[in-house]
Amino acid sequence: MKAYFDPIPCGNSIPHANPHAVSVSFPYLENVIAYEEGDPKLFAQMQSGYPRFFSNKLVQKLVDYTRLKYKIDAALKLIPIVSIQAKLLLENVFEEVFDFIEDAYGNVFLIVKDDEVFLKKYTDFIRNAGLLISSRKAEATLSSYGFITKLFEEEQVSEAEGVFNIKNTLSKAYGATDEQVVLTNCGMNALYAASEALLLSQKELGKTVIVQLGWLYVDTMELIERKKNSKVQLDIFDLNQLEKWLEKNHEKVAVVLTEVVSNPLLSCVDLPALYELCSRFSVKLLVDNTFGTPYCVSVFPYCDVVVESLTKFACGQADLLFGAILIKNEALLLELKDFVIPPFEGEVKRLGFQILNYENRLRKISENTVLLYAYLKKHPKVLEIKSIWEETSFDNYSKIKKGNLVPGVLSVVFDGELDTIYDKLNVAKGPSLGTEFTLVMAYVYLAHYEYLKSESGLKMLQGLGLNPNLLRISVGVEPIQEIIADFQQALE
Repeated sequence: MKAYFDPIPCGNSIPHANPHAVSVSFPYLENVIAYEEGDPKLFAQMQSGYPRFFSNKLVQKLVDYTRLKYKIDAALKLIPIVSIQAKLLLENVFEEVFDFIEDAYGNVFLIVKDDEVFLKKYTDFIRNAGLLISSRKAEATLSSYGFITKLFEEEQVSEAEGVFNIKNTLSKAYGATDEQVVLTNCGMNALYAASEALLLSQKELGKTVIVQLGWLYVDTMELIERKKNSKVQLDIFDLNQLEKWLEKNHEKVAVVLTEVVSNPLLSCVDLPALYELCSRFSVKLLVDNTFGTPYCVSVFPYCDVVVESLTKFACGQADLLFGAILIKNEALLLELKDFVIPPFEGEVKRLGFQILNYENRLRKISENTVLLYAYLKKHPKVLEIKSIWEETSFDNYSKIKKGNLVPGVLSVVFDGELDTIYDKLNVAKGPSLGTEFTLVMAYVYLAHYEYLKSESGLKMLQGLGLNPNLLRISVGVEPIQEIIADFQQALE
């Protein structure tokens, strides 16, 4: 595990020199702003980025080669997606038939007119539903074409061993069987497939409404917004409000979707009470447990389906995309099959190695999180810390916690402007979380930048409890003295 306690140049990949990196260094707040404003100079510096928002260099090289090989007109755009199955999903959603190219390795490239508004509706859905080509699949394809002479060296296991390690680890941690674990292309595909399958399973009963409970991850909310029949309740602590609404509307409600715990505010719903409420009204409960992880909390007994982005804590290195679905009723497998995009074998081999250290990684991260929280809580320049130790959240968290482990994330608001702290920190700074190295993110700037540009947006953030200066800290496994020392020098 490489520790990052020296400033990383802007645009460098995180992890360093890794073609499969899913994070990128933004050492100064001005870099984050330049990224959000679409500064071409900043983009030219970027060796990597979060794949749903930035085209991996290997994938882009494959697109460029395909354009040249098939002599695609410059007025047309090639959109890379993972497979024919992904194309059929898109065509079903948009009720269109796409021109496309499929190469010998199953990669698909949609051919569409190069129009920004026209393209956005497709690319947003591809991002939301997790239909992206894996960087390792692009690498393998380019290697077969002779453009890469040697694959990136990394620790792996065989594909069969990888599938066993991943399913065995998750089934034991969640208290499920291997048959109840479904592996997916990425965390967003897990969420998309699970929500679509649950909606399909309820359709014959006339239940078509999906309910968003809480302020969720941005892609999750965009998925829900696409639905004609959706309902949003942002207050996760007011289950009485939800109950009263369900009493009047439950006959049409199919699914309630929530996070345990929430990103980035670390709020925790009363999950046993929520599950009882949903069960009473024959509503399916879908839980995203990426922050909670199966080692911190017990969620499987209190919901119908769990999803987890294995890109985060299960991986620990921020060098792949992977997701998992855990289903209580195996009959749901039939509904899932049309929506799940299976992971590429290269991702299976890599995660199959990394996941063996999942529990130990979580234990050390949890220990460091407790100690960093104790330090920051007492610091005079810390105005606010969002964590599971807040009163209502902690009471709810206590009902499902396993032992004394806590999620490895803190969201902090410091006294003064954000750049006065952010710019001085030497730890890795960029998108993503769950890494073995401490990773800091200017959350609101990267997730909700458009809200910072208007009074109405700022007012909305205020109502949600999202301070623009909020800094999300994904705590690593480095010696806690070194982590604290870096925050100390930035604050003093």
